[in-house]
Parts: sequence; C-alpha cells; structure tokens
Amino acid sequence: MNRFIIAALPLLIASPALAGGIVPAPLEPAPVFVAPAAPVYDWTGFYVGAQASYADVEADGTIGTINADGNGGVYGLRAGYDLDLGSTVVGGLVQYDTGSIGLDGTTTELDNILRVGGRVGFDAGRSLYYATAGYASADTSDLGSADGYFAGVGYEMFLTPAVSLGAEAIYNDFGELDGSAGTDLKATTVGLNVNYRF
Repeated sequence: MNRFIIAALPLLIASPALAGGIVPAPLEPAPVFVAPAAPVYDWTGFYVGAQASYADVEADGTIGTINADGNGGVYGLRAGYDLDLGSTVVGGLVQYDTGSIGLDGTTTELDNILRVGGRVGFDAGRSLYYATAGYASADTSDLGSADGYFAGVGYEMFLTPAVSLGAEAIYNDFGELDGSAGTDLKATTVGLNVNYRF
C-alpha cells in the first residue's frame, strides 16, 4: 500500500489542482457581428413642407372677355396627414402656392392657388405612388377669384426616416372667375416638394 502511494505521489503533485491551482483559461467565443437594422419607413403621421412648381395657366372667355394663356413659377407651403394601412396609404393635405403669372395680352395675373384635398397611394416601402384630388381656389390680380377642383398624380420617396422628396403633376380647373362672367380659369402645375414628417 505504501509503495502504491509513493508511486502515485509524482502524478498527484503534477496535477494542476494540487500544483498551485494553475488552470488554463477557458476559450473566449469569437465576437458575433450584428448588422444594423434596416430603416423602417412608415408613412403614418403629420408632415409639413415646401414646394415649387411650373404652372401653365389658361383663361377662356366664352363671351369674348378673355382668351389668354400664361406660364411661370409658383412656390408655397404644404401640410398633411397620412395613414399607412400596409400596402395602401390614405391621407389629407392642404397646399398654398403664390406667384405672379401674367396672362398674355391682359393686365391679369394669377396671384395664388389654394388646394384642399386627399390622396390615396401604393406603399412601396421607401416610395409612395399616389393619386390626389379635391377643392381648388385661385385669386387673380384684377378679375377676382374662382373655385373649382384639382386632380393629379404624384410620387414621394423617403430620403431619411423623417424627410421625403416628392414630385407632382396636377390639373386645376378653377371654374368661372367672379370678376369676369363667362371666363374660366385653368392651370396645370408640375413641381417638386420636400417634406418633414413627425
């Protein structure tokens, strides 16, 4: 028995547990790289923005008062609210443009345009394709105002999760000017807008 203990003693002394407690450190797992999450583009919420458009204006007088065209730039502000329903987005908006577009051969100028309406579109994630329509009003320098409707199409794209850039083409039929019986005012606008979303 004593011989067995003496023979096993060198093995016990060489054991890490009895040789000062020296134990190899466990291996550290390799770091795991986690890719940042892709931005989530949600169209739901309020937005405000600015817009600039090219306008082609036409005044048609049915009783010989005015038959004139004009074109030029208008710029203004916009605000609205959208609701993202998945693949469909619905919303309401207000747009106000100002400018001085003279009608050829007259002293009349188109001074401003107000639009209040809605839009419905296809949600393509970062992009939105939509149709828009509603009430439109225009004021002129010397022939009063006119009230009618607008209809158009647009495209909007997120630049960041809070900022979007859009383009619109809108047909405006303002109806008869109240200062010139029988004269209808129309305009087609094509422009760009930038929006901040809350």
